[in-house]
Amino acid sequence: MPYPVDLQMHSNCSDGTETPADLVEQAAHLGIHTLAITDHDSVLGVAEATTAGALLGIRVIPAIEFSTTSQRDRDFLDINILSYGIRPEDPTLLDALQEVINARVEQKIRQVERLQSYGIHVPVDEVLALAGGVPGRPHIAQVAMKHNPERFQSISDVFDQFLAADAPNSVYVSRSYSLTVEAAIELTHAAGGVAVLAHPGTYHRVLDIDAAIERMVGAGLDGLEICYPYWRESRRSLPGASPDEMIHHFAEIARRSNLLMTGGSDYHGGRKTNQLGEAGLTEEAWDHLRERTGW
Repeated sequence: MPYPVDLQMHSNCSDGTETPADLVEQAAHLGIHTLAITDHDSVLGVAEATTAGALLGIRVIPAIEFSTTSQRDRDFLDINILSYGIRPEDPTLLDALQEVINARVEQKIRQVERLQSYGIHVPVDEVLALAGGVPGRPHIAQVAMKHNPERFQSISDVFDQFLAADAPNSVYVSRSYSLTVEAAIELTHAAGGVAVLAHPGTYHRVLDIDAAIERMVGAGLDGLEICYPYWRESRRSLPGASPDEMIHHFAEIARRSNLLMTGGSDYHGGRKTNQLGEAGLTEEAWDHLRERTGW
C-alpha cells in the first residue's frame, strides 16, 4: 500500500518523464491524497499540478528542489535543498531561478560538446527539446543512447562511461552560477517556504553528514527528509547502515533539533526505478507536519 503522502517526485519540467498532471492522476489512482512535485531548479510544473489536483481532490504543496554548489572546505558536497510551501510566482525566487536555469543550460551544452569530442553523436537541440524545461544529465544520456546504440546499452551505461563525475572519460564541467546552501535556504524563506535537506542518507561524498546537518541548521535549515527509498541506493552517507537504521538515525537528529520531518519517493518516472508512493508520510506524520507548517 503506497504512503498517502509523497513529498518528492519529479515531472518532465525537470528530469522526470511524465507531466505534472499525469503525476497527480497517478497519485490519485494509488490513493495518495497529498503530494509535492519537486522539480530541480524549476517551478514550471506547479500550476499544472495544482489545477489537476483541484479537479481530482489532491492537495498539491508548491515545491522545488534546489541543487547547490559544492564546497569541499565546508563538507557541503552535492547537497539538495527541498523547498515546500513556497510562493511559486515570487519575483525574487523567479529571478534567482532564471540565473540558475541559464547557467544550467550553458553547462549542459558544454557537456554535450565535450561528449561530441569523443565522437558521440548527441544533437544539442534534441537534448534541449527533450528537456522542455530544465535540461539534466538524464536528457543527455537518453539522446546519446538513442543515437549510439552500438556504444551504450542503457542510460546508466552513458553515466558510467561519460556523465558521472568519476567516469573514466568524464565530461563534467562546473556551472558559471549556482546557489550556495545558505542562499537556497534564504531564498526558500523569502518565498514563504520551509527548507528541508533532501535524502540526507545519500551524500556519500560528505565526510561527516551529522556535522554538515548541524551547520545547515545553523544557517536556518527547517527540516530533514526522513522516509526515503534508501534500499535503492548503493552509496550512502552512513556506510554500512541499513535503510531502516538510516531512517532512524536522521529521525533522531530531527527530533533533537526540533526539525520538520518529511518523506518522499523521489519518483522520476521511467528514468529511475523508484515507485510513486513507496516512501513518504503516514497519516499521523502528515498531521504532525501540517500542524507545524499550517498547510
